[in-house]
Parts: sequence; C-alpha cells; structure tokens
Amino acid sequence: MKSEKFLSKAGYTRSIWFLSLVLMVGGSSAFALDPMGPPTAGLKQGQFKEGVEYSYGTMDFKLNGGKWIEHLDGAFFDLGEASPLTLKDFKTKKAYFNLGYGITDNLEAFLRLGVASAEFGDSIWEDAETFDSGTEFAVGCGIKATFYEEDNLKFGGLFQANWAEFDGELNASHWAAADFVEMNITEIQVAVGPTYKLEDRVSIYGGPFFHFIVGDLDDEYSEVSGSGLLTSRYSWDIEERSIFGGYIGAQVDIAENSSLNIEYQHTASADAVSVSLIWRF
Repeated sequence: MKSEKFLSKAGYTRSIWFLSLVLMVGGSSAFALDPMGPPTAGLKQGQFKEGVEYSYGTMDFKLNGGKWIEHLDGAFFDLGEASPLTLKDFKTKKAYFNLGYGITDNLEAFLRLGVASAEFGDSIWEDAETFDSGTEFAVGCGIKATFYEEDNLKFGGLFQANWAEFDGELNASHWAAADFVEMNITEIQVAVGPTYKLEDRVSIYGGPFFHFIVGDLDDEYSEVSGSGLLTSRYSWDIEERSIFGGYIGAQVDIAENSSLNIEYQHTASADAVSVSLIWRF
C-alpha cells in the first residue's frame, strides 16, 4: 500500500503528584484538548495557585497543503504536491504542573509546564503502520475572567493555548525500515460559561468552546531503487476538522484551599477527559 502511494505520490508536596502523572504518561501511549477547569476566575487579587493536571484525548484532524520532495543519493531528484489526508484517532496523554496568579479579583493568568505523548495508526499510508512519539515536553498558558457574579452563580470566559512537538518512528511489521515523523502542534481553546455552586463544597461548570489547531507534519523515508538510495520527504499543514464544541465539569473542595476538578470535553472530531488537583495560597 505504501509503495502504491509512493508511485502515485503526485496525486497525491506536589512534585510527587506531578512525578506520578509523568510516569503515567511515560508508561503508556499520550495530544488534544488541555484541561480548562471553570471558565471563571477562581483567585483573589495577589493569590497564587499551583496544581497538577492529567488529560487523555483522541482527535481527528486534516493534513492539507501537502508537498513532497525526493533526493537520489543526496542530490535533488523530483518534487510535487501531496494529496490532502485526514489523520484519524490521534491519541494523546498529558501531565502538567500548573501555576496561576490572581491579577485582580476577577482576572487570573496561568502557566503550564509538563510532558505529553501521542500515537496514531494507519492514516498516512493506510498500510497497518503505527506511530508512537514517546514522552515529549509540552507548555501552555492562559487567562480566565469573571464577567458577572451573583449569589452562587458566576459567568466568565477563558482563553488558553498549548504547544508540543512530537518526534518518532512510523513503522509497520512488514516494512524494511521505519519512516521518521516530526510534528509541531499549537492548540487554542476559547470558552465561555457559568460556574454554579450546588453546595458548600461542590460546583459544576461548563459551556461552549472553540478549538483551533495549527501545526505541521513531516514524514521522511528512504528506499533502495535501481538507481540508488531514494529519500522522500512529505510535508503537510495541520488543521482542525471541527471548531465548535462543549464541555462540562465538576469541582469538589477537598480542603479549605484545595480542590479536585473532573471534566469532559467534546467536539465533532475530538474528545477528552481530564482530572486536576489545585492548591491556592
């Protein structure tokens, strides 16, 4: 199947908690949709928070604007356009350390540092191939604001972005050699919605959100031909398949200044579940 596509190419503490989550990611397959938490500010002016977060997600996205270039024994040989593709069932796991600060009573900012990994299969060459990135560095940041508050109800919005790079081998058991794949992905999420306190220790939250993706994917492999060693490099731009989605979550205060969040996010082409533990001081 891969050779057919090749021939037709032109158509073509807290540190303990964090370390535990890192081990969970590193020990299994892991990129899509960061945890959002309540879409309202949760810190007073001058207050800090720190926490650990873990998420698992699956996503389909588009590969557009494809190009390929070939070199024969290191010298330029040919180039052209590659067909658009849909990369399906892109599985991700992420673990973050989150540090936030209350700029005002109704506005907070936060930074995430952590690790992530990704895997997918049988989408580029449709030849029973699989990809596993291993554990990679990931970073994110964002802001939350409360626009309205009365009694047990708050309404607000959030903006957050994350970035990660995934490098690894794309391989199949019957291939002579693996492809080398490089991916860079930036995701942006914008959400609005309420946070409602059901009782002293339990709140629910959620609302609609927009999910944007930009990035690129490169796939390079070499084959021995009758004329020498032919190296092919395919490159695509990464774009989201669907932009609009919704999410719902619950926040439980487990102590005076700490809480546990559990949430679920969904768009037409992505799903994610996440859990986080937050300490405020």
